[in-house]
Amino acid sequence: MKKITFSIILLFLVAFSVTAQRKYDEIITTENNVQDIVQNEITGIVVFKEGGTVKGLDPETKKVVWTLTKEDFGTITSKDILTDPDFGNAFKDKRDLTTVSGSPYVEAYINSKYLIINTDTGKVVYNSSKESFWVFQSDFIPETNEYLLTLKKDGDMAIALLDMATGELKWTTTVDKAKAMISFSLKLSANTNKAKINGNTVYYLLYGNLYSFDKETGKLNWKAAEEYTKFYETQNDKNIVVVNAAGLFSNKQYLNVLSTDDGKSIWKESIKTKQVVYLEDWGTKLLVAHNSGFNFYDLKTGEKIWKKDARGDGLKRVIPIEQDFLYVAENEMMLINKDGEKLWKKFIEISDDKEDPIYYLGKVGEKVMYLTGTYGNMVDYKTGVKLWKRNINFDKNRPVLPTYDEATNSYLVYNDEKLYKFDPSISDKPEPFAKVNIKKEKELNSIELFPWGVVLSGPVEVMGVNMDGTVKYHHIYTQPGEGTRRLLKSAAIAGSIGLGVGSAVSAVQASELTMTYRDSNGNMRSTVLKEEDKSKMKQANNMAAGSAALGLVAAKFDKRFNAMKQNRDYSYIFAKADTGEKILVKVSKADGVEVDKIIFNNNKPLYEIDPATQNIFYVSDKSIQIFNKK
Repeated sequence: MKKITFSIILLFLVAFSVTAQRKYDEIITTENNVQDIVQNEITGIVVFKEGGTVKGLDPETKKVVWTLTKEDFGTITSKDILTDPDFGNAFKDKRDLTTVSGSPYVEAYINSKYLIINTDTGKVVYNSSKESFWVFQSDFIPETNEYLLTLKKDGDMAIALLDMATGELKWTTTVDKAKAMISFSLKLSANTNKAKINGNTVYYLLYGNLYSFDKETGKLNWKAAEEYTKFYETQNDKNIVVVNAAGLFSNKQYLNVLSTDDGKSIWKESIKTKQVVYLEDWGTKLLVAHNSGFNFYDLKTGEKIWKKDARGDGLKRVIPIEQDFLYVAENEMMLINKDGEKLWKKFIEISDDKEDPIYYLGKVGEKVMYLTGTYGNMVDYKTGVKLWKRNINFDKNRPVLPTYDEATNSYLVYNDEKLYKFDPSISDKPEPFAKVNIKKEKELNSIELFPWGVVLSGPVEVMGVNMDGTVKYHHIYTQPGEGTRRLLKSAAIAGSIGLGVGSAVSAVQASELTMTYRDSNGNMRSTVLKEEDKSKMKQANNMAAGSAALGLVAAKFDKRFNAMKQNRDYSYIFAKADTGEKILVKVSKADGVEVDKIIFNNNKPLYEIDPATQNIFYVSDKSIQIFNKK
C-alpha cells in the first residue's frame, strides 16, 4: 500500500511541477527561418543553415564564429541535379547538414552543391560547384584524412579520391554507366556501400559491385564478376571474403573467397546458405557459421575441416569464449571446442519458440547466462548443467531488459513489471526483488545500473528502483504529436532516451555481420581488429590527441570527450504540460529530480543538447533559442 501511495504522490508532483517551465536565456535571431541544425562531436561547434547562409556557433561563448554565404558555395546552375528524373529522388531525403562521425567536418548540400566544412575554422575544405559532376555519396577515411566520393558525371558513375589537406581531387576513375548501377532498389542497395583502404589499395563495394583501385593513381585493378553485399579483408592481405544475396527479396546467401590480385574466386564453388551469421579468420582457415551449418573451411580450397558440421539448422548466433564456441540453433544452445567437439552432453533449451528473441547470452564467471523472450537461467560452463532446476519464465509480449552489476558479478533483469537479480552463487531461480507499476511498459528500452539501484526508462517514462525493491521515483509524461514528431539522433543520444544508451540490450541486439581475427592457435589478434570494433569515442579521442592531418589540438577539445559521460546522467523527455504547452523535461536519473523544463513551440522540434556544457540549442522559426545548463 505504501508503494502505491508513493507512486500516486509522485505522479501528482509531476503534473503539478510542469507549470514551472522557463524561457530561453539567450537568443540568436536570423533573417530567415532556420532549416537545419547539427553539432559536431569533436569541435562542439553548432552548425545551422538559414536562408542562403551556413553559420558556426561556439557552444560556450554562444557567438557565431563563422559564416558562409552563396559566394562561398555557389548558386544553382542549369545542371541542377533535381532536374534529372533518374537521380532527383535520391536527394529528397538528404538533410541540408550532416556531421561526419569521428571528424571535425560537416557535410552540406546547398543549392544542390556538395560541401565539406571544417567546423573548427569555418573553411570550406571542398566545394563541388566548380566540378561538372554530382556527388552521389561520400565516405570519410579517417586513417588518411581523405574522402572517397561517388560521382555521377553525365551518364557515368565514377569514383574520386579527395585529399582533405589540399581540398583537391587526387584522381577520378569511371567505373560504370549510371543507369546500369542505379535501379529501383537504390535506397536499399546504398546501405551496403562500403569503402576500405588497405595499404596502397582501395576496395570499394558500390551498389553490389566490388572494385579494387590503386590508391595513388586511381587505376582500376579489377571489378569482381559477381555482385556482393558484404566484403571482408583477410589478415594475409591476399584474399577477400565476400557475401552476396541471391536476390532482392531472397534470404539465401552465398559466401566465397576472392584473390586480391585479380578479384577472381579461389574456391571451386561458393558456400550456399540461407544466412551467414558469424565469421572468423584464423590465418589459414575460416570459421563460418551459417543458417544450415557451422564449420572451419580451408582458406585456399574451401574444403571443410571438421568431418561434419556442428548442428546448424536454424543457427542464429555464435559467441566465441576463449577458444570455445557457444552457439544457438533454433531454440537450443551448445558449447563446442575449436575442433568441433561437443563439450556438453546435450543441447540446452533456452526458449519455447525458435523465433523468440535472445536478449542476452554469454559467460558470467564460470557460468553461462541466457535471457530470451520466454526463459532466463544459468548453466555451468564446464558441464552444461542448469544452475537452477527451474527457468524463470518471462512474458514474451513484454520487454526483457538486462544490466550487469560488476561489483557482485550478477545481472539485474526486468520483465513484466518485475526485477530479478541473476546471481551465479544461488542454487535456485531467484524470486523478483521488486514489483513495479510501469505505465508504458512496451515502450521501455533502457535499464541502467547505479550504486543505489536501477533506472528504467522509455520515451515518456522514467523510474528509479532501489536495491531493496522500493520505488525511488516515478515520472510519466504525455508526448505531443507522437505520431509525427521528428526524433533527432543528437537529442536521443544526449538524453539516452529512445536508444537505450548504456543498456546491455543495445549491444546484444546488434545484427551487423563482422569478421573476427585470430592467430593459427585461436588467440584473438587485437592488432588486426577492425575499426568497427572500437568505440566512436575512442576513435575521436585518438584523432584529437594525435592526428596532425586533421589539425586537431588535444588541449582544445579534450574536455568534450570526458563530458560525453554525462549522457547517462539525465533523461531528456519531450512532453506536453497540463497547461497544453510543449516542453523538454530534463530528469536527473540519480534522484528523479526534474532539474529543467523548457518551452518548445512545435511538435517537430529541431534541437541540439551540448554534452560538454549541457546547454540546449533550439530552433524556433527565425531564431536559435539557447537554454543554459540548470
